Amino acid sequence: MRSFYYIFLMTISLASINAQNPVKQLPEKFLSYQLAERLEYTADNLFEYINGGAEMYLSYGLVGMKGCLYAAEGQPDVTIEVYEMTEAKNAFGVYTQTRDKEEYTYGQGSISYRDAVMFWKDRFFVIVTTPKATPQSEEAVKHIASLADKAIPAKGEKPDIINCLPEKGLAVAGYLYFHHYIWLNAYYFIANYNILNIDHQTDAVMARYGNPENRSYLLIVSYPDKEQAAKAYEQMKQSYAPESKSGEPVQLEDKSWFLIWEKDHKVGMIFNGSDCESIKQLYQDSNKKM
Repeated sequence: MRSFYYIFLMTISLASINAQNPVKQLPEKFLSYQLAERLEYTADNLFEYINGGAEMYLSYGLVGMKGCLYAAEGQPDVTIEVYEMTEAKNAFGVYTQTRDKEEYTYGQGSISYRDAVMFWKDRFFVIVTTPKATPQSEEAVKHIASLADKAIPAKGEKPDIINCLPEKGLAVAGYLYFHHYIWLNAYYFIANYNILNIDHQTDAVMARYGNPENRSYLLIVSYPDKEQAAKAYEQMKQSYAPESKSGEPVQLEDKSWFLIWEKDHKVGMIFNGSDCESIKQLYQDSNKKM
């Protein structure tokens, strides 16, 4: 899988690769903290820094990560990591992987805890952490996160496919944007292979609706053209529910309701519906926005 991303990264513009990383604008000293170490990794060696976690960044088109480790006498260290992605939508995708709530204190969307701040802005995903939250380290985390936010002047656009999600019934922080099939089962098991032909040319969003006791899952995939959408639709239908018809709910063996439809160059699916009427309503609301 890694070789695919190396080829993909070679196709992005040199302007994107050579653009200044906001880490260069961060100070060597702030509050009681002083720079102790600089961090710099690429898609080729990020495994050395976060073994087991690098795949997520690679799947969203990582350019590289630069960061700083700050130290203060008698206080826990503070580390900032700035992940540069090929496009803003990819930084946003990483953000959807990490959040469990929605805040806008930093960047274009953030999550804040006593010992950590994470946010996305333009094509950057930023993480600031401390191993232990003390009054001093907590202040330092917020301070350096604010400086990093100011060091990124531009804002990026969310992928258009997010606009296809109905707001009614959507769980808080309840959707995941991706364009690699390894995230197809992030919320709900669908298949153990790339059943929908998802790749870097497609955009996909999986969303949770209803409460945890009565959860339905909406998946929408946007393809480059109608022909690819039609092929994916037919593959999914034949493998998952051959008896289904576009836009009509069908009850599966486990008594849950499933619905699939195709519109223009998109394919929509609803899984784990608890009743026919609710899945119909979710379909109607989604179809209007697609």
